[in-house]
Amino acid sequence: MKPWTIALKDTLIAFRDRNAILLMIAAPLMISMIMGAAFGNMGGNTSPISEISLIIVNADKGELGKNFTEIISSIDVESSEGIKPLFAVEEYIDKDEAIAQVEIGKARGVLYIPVDFSTHVENRGESVNPPLLEVYTDPSASISPGIIRGVVQRIVNGFNTISIGNNVAVEQIFENLDENSAQEIYANLENLEEIIIAENESFGKVEGRRERIIITSKTLGAGEDLDLLGYFVPSMSIFFLMFAAFEGTRSILEEERDGTLHRLMITPTSIIEILLGKIGGTFLTGILQFVILVAISALLFGVHWSDSLLPLILLTIVTVIAVTSLGAFLAGFSRNANQAGILGSTLNLVFAILGGNFILTTAFPDWLTIISKLTVNRWALDGFSTLALSHGTLINILPNIAALLGMAIFYFTLATVLFKRRFIK
Repeated sequence: MKPWTIALKDTLIAFRDRNAILLMIAAPLMISMIMGAAFGNMGGNTSPISEISLIIVNADKGELGKNFTEIISSIDVESSEGIKPLFAVEEYIDKDEAIAQVEIGKARGVLYIPVDFSTHVENRGESVNPPLLEVYTDPSASISPGIIRGVVQRIVNGFNTISIGNNVAVEQIFENLDENSAQEIYANLENLEEIIIAENESFGKVEGRRERIIITSKTLGAGEDLDLLGYFVPSMSIFFLMFAAFEGTRSILEEERDGTLHRLMITPTSIIEILLGKIGGTFLTGILQFVILVAISALLFGVHWSDSLLPLILLTIVTVIAVTSLGAFLAGFSRNANQAGILGSTLNLVFAILGGNFILTTAFPDWLTIISKLTVNRWALDGFSTLALSHGTLINILPNIAALLGMAIFYFTLATVLFKRRFIK
């Protein structure tokens, strides 16, 4: 009996089991729909939030640049927990470094105050080129960019309309941006941009434009609404793939317990071929499971998995190989089938939590982020998210493929050593 014969037999048995079909196909799709709906409703909540992380890069050597920073840092907002700062302000020296913090999700926005800002403003618009304030915001955020731009615009309006030259003028700007102004910004989140445009037009008609300061706003990357199904379907597919893989490799221990494995061992088929066939059956089952999930979710629910097939195929294969190798290691490590079942369920839940199947890893502290990268789930989910949500290419997921292959080799090597010690006398 050849390994591929054993693998095919185990795969057919798995897909004849109604409970296995529910676990492999129906459960991931149903839970993805439920979680997508739940998080979608949560995403519709636009209740005020406080302490938006904002980095200020003040290249101005004059007092007005410092005053601008002080004004933003001093704005408070009333929340359910009391009065809190609107922004959690950090000051950076290097603009590129600050922008990098937004790109990796460590901050929501960057405000750059240019060189000679004070000089240009104090000249009351006499300069040929007004100072250019630069605002950079996070494309993944839907609320904070509007708040940041709105606050900066209000401060700029204050500088543009009030004669600068003494502390009284700065105090007037402070008064114009008190707690009520912050609350007003929050209360009008849905049409914040329209309010700012209307304010500018109204100011231009009444006073005439005196634009001593110009604001430029840039969103870092393409800001798109999060495709919840595009995230949760791959997430739950990986989670239930691990359940199926652990159950498949655990069948080796069940056959050892029932005596069927020993009957196979007395046939001309070697133990290595038997083990390869059993593990190969788990791999083949996992591939079919993932292919069916991709097809059904794409056709029935419109889930976008990837812009091209090649990176999706390669990532699927290495993910299934890594999960199957982990299951084989777990089976070789366990004393019996019951212990393998308990360890498998526990490990799957821990890896799912660490890997971001239930909680977005962007919310993790730095130390937990490092630990999460030791899991198959994290590398697989990041890879599928890159393809589905960021329209990534094969080059973008090469680190994920390399990491999953490395894990697969590591776990399969350990599994081979453990099985040899167990079955080859």
